[in-house]
Amino acid sequence: MYQDFSSNTDDAIQRIINENNRTTSSLLHELGNHLSLIKGTLQYIEIKYPQSREYKYWSQLFELIQDMENMMTDASLLNKNSTLNINKANLLQIIKGIVDNYMPQANNEQKLLSIKASSDCESALSSYPCDSDKIKHAMSNLIKNALEATSPGDFIEIMLDLTSKDTDTMLSIQIRNNGLPIPEDDIESIFLPFVTRKKGGSGIGLPLVKRIIEGHHGSIQVSSCEALTTFTVLLPLPKN
Repeated sequence: MYQDFSSNTDDAIQRIINENNRTTSSLLHELGNHLSLIKGTLQYIEIKYPQSREYKYWSQLFELIQDMENMMTDASLLNKNSTLNINKANLLQIIKGIVDNYMPQANNEQKLLSIKASSDCESALSSYPCDSDKIKHAMSNLIKNALEATSPGDFIEIMLDLTSKDTDTMLSIQIRNNGLPIPEDDIESIFLPFVTRKKGGSGIGLPLVKRIIEGHHGSIQVSSCEALTTFTVLLPLPKN
């Protein structure tokens, strides 16, 4: 007689994940408290001794604190994004809405931001099961990164189409830009937490995007050369 250990194993893994999330949340909370004390002390010194502002590196202390606060916020998001709230939503309209939100920034920076969707996407994505808030976060992050990598006169294109992978039909979302290429040495580590090449970056954004996409049973890849950088997201279409 054989005993099925699969459910017990799944429960044990979930307990470990939950305990790790609780430990991480507690650690981030304690670090936040200490960081607030440091920030408050510096502000008190600045008020009590105004001449401290003349110290060469005084402003950099507050910049470092802000960077650490941003990193902790992103780390908290990464820690909390293991659970998805799945509901049916119009995924195409969600992505178009995100592009519209970034359009004023792109226009102000003289960058050409556009979105193109194949006719097949309209009906296929009208009622797509997903966590719309997390999808918004992932797509916003990718578009924001593209804007940061481009200069006036450059373009950012979001291309949506249906494609085949093995025997399945997938949604392909490509975020392309002709800005600064990603160095070849950085490609392999770009989705690792706390790895960043941006000044003041936390290195959480892309790992969080990857976790969200994989949580939806999808995948994300990146390719980059002098002419074009492309992030390709593949998401499965629900089977009828």
